[in-house]
Amino acid sequence: MPGIQLLAETEGVFTETAGGVTVAVAQKLVEQGRIKKTDLTVLAITGNGLKTLDALDLAPPQVIEPKLAAFGQQYLG
Repeated sequence: MPGIQLLAETEGVFTETAGGVTVAVAQKLVEQGRIKKTDLTVLAITGNGLKTLDALDLAPPQVIEPKLAAFGQQYLG
């Protein structure tokens, strides 16, 4: 979903599908001029993207042991 991707790439927030729709609709309203680019606009994003992984075309998450050493080995080399 483009709204989910936009929010993740620009703000570092991984939202569920409802949050993605909120972002996409806000973007469309800005494009239509119904929300001005200079307006202060707040979007309520409350859902976590981990709830709806099946709705996205993502690779399955990597699973590691819940230990700092496992994290370091996997991601820090």
